[in-house]
Amino acid sequence: MQDSNVEQSTLQLIVDQIEELIVTIIEEIRERPAVAAAILAGLVGAIVGGMLAAGSGRRHASPPARVAKSARGMGDAADVAGLAVKLLQNPIVRGYIVSALTGQLKKRFSV
Repeated sequence: MQDSNVEQSTLQLIVDQIEELIVTIIEEIRERPAVAAAILAGLVGAIVGGMLAAGSGRRHASPPARVAKSARGMGDAADVAGLAVKLLQNPIVRGYIVSALTGQLKKRFSV
């Protein structure tokens, strides 16, 4: 009986944490859509680059090996996304990213 309560409370804690993470991500995207787009572009670039790099090597890997390699790549992408969200919660990092983006935009669009 007590194991059931512990499992339910643990499951509820996990669900609450995931919900809080999703809300935080949505708030960050609403407040700073350019930064969110930049992070998304970086993730997409990393995934596409990884796929291209994997395709240029050994071409005849067995199907289970390819599936395992793909799963590891998706796990790494999830780790990077989690790290990016944690970094965006830091005001120093957000300020640095905004100033870097502002500098780049000023260089590109200066008249």
